[in-house]
Amino acid sequence: MDLILKKECREILKKPLGNLINPDNLLEAIKNKEILTIGDKVTQTALELGFKPKLSIIDYKIKRKEINYNYQDLFENTFKSDNEAGGISENSVKEIKESLKYNNSLLEIKGEEDLLVLPVVLEYEKGVVLYGQPGEGIVVLEINPEKKEEIKKLYFNCFRDKL
Repeated sequence: MDLILKKECREILKKPLGNLINPDNLLEAIKNKEILTIGDKVTQTALELGFKPKLSIIDYKIKRKEINYNYQDLFENTFKSDNEAGGISENSVKEIKESLKYNNSLLEIKGEEDLLVLPVVLEYEKGVVLYGQPGEGIVVLEINPEKKEEIKKLYFNCFRDKL
């Protein structure tokens, strides 16, 4: 079932769900941790630093502008899904679950990947999710039981079924 973000929750989800850091401090923040990246800029930054993410979710856009970047050669597995802006598609969640069975997976999204950080946290047991906070830095979100509970509450309170 596809989910749509309620208008009253947009401001809530604009706030970082984890620790906001300067990209210059990224190396120290994720050293010796399994990482998952959401967004093109964060994924490129992690790759340039020599990290191989467990999963990266990208939409070939940075600040809503189309980009050309050859991700496929840098990942062992590639998956694809559609995901509308302001929503979480059932197919995206299915592809996240499937891609997490492997190491070094790329999930290419036609549409927008921003909200997919939520199902990633719920579907994976450990590690750190990285995503961009436009104009501010990188959010480092540690997956743990407390964070999973917080995300479950967001799902319950902030989404409705797509009609």
